Amino acid sequence: MSAPIRVLLVEDEPLYARLLTTFVRGLGYEPVGPAADAEAALALFEREAVDVALLDINLAGSLDGVELARALLGQRALPLIFVTSLADDVTFARAKAIGPAAYLTKPFDERTLEHALELALHNFAHQRPATPSVEEEPVLEWAQDLRIRDCLFLRDRGRLTKVCLDDVLYVEAGDKYCAVVTATGKFAVRLALRDVARELSPTRFVQTHRSYVVNADAIEHLDPADSTVVVAGTALPLGRAYRDALLSRLRLIG
Repeated sequence: MSAPIRVLLVEDEPLYARLLTTFVRGLGYEPVGPAADAEAALALFEREAVDVALLDINLAGSLDGVELARALLGQRALPLIFVTSLADDVTFARAKAIGPAAYLTKPFDERTLEHALELALHNFAHQRPATPSVEEEPVLEWAQDLRIRDCLFLRDRGRLTKVCLDDVLYVEAGDKYCAVVTATGKFAVRLALRDVARELSPTRFVQTHRSYVVNADAIEHLDPADSTVVVAGTALPLGRAYRDALLSRLRLIG
């Protein structure tokens, strides 16, 4: 299974650093750090895969959290979330100029952090690219109906990995994510099953359980009496509510 989304934690208060680590890990993310200052954070950022950064603003050292954010963005784009105990307008204005995904004032709870992280990652994944400069004008204009067809691009440790629909065996819903299962491994996607299903072809994929959508071409065995369907050697549950719909799509003989 692919690694979970990795969150860089930068917090110089030991108690709050432990709390953030607990929150992040409890939400299904992988904490990177925590780093107590900007220098340690930059060192982690350079050698570790990081998908999103959670930065305390009031850091000791030569760089505070806002200046650290500029340094991180100078290396590559990523979503940033500021956390701070400072509620003054000057601090907020400095942070706002960076364009963070969220600005959380301490104290906050796990639910608030969960929403901030989900919005940060979602908006970053769907943000519109910047308008190209004159030097970057494309020599080939894309047709409006042209898309990269029959493939999904799944975020995997900061990269977008192409997975062809033919290679998807099934999608399994979890507590906080879906697992897109292929012959070579699993990819964790922080979306509801219904949202992932919208990206799948309804002529190729079928729902067999409230927690499973399977590639019909990968079905090997079906046992209505035992309420199971075998996909690429893996027995999956077959819900009663979905059984008749599946059977109606099969070419039955005998």
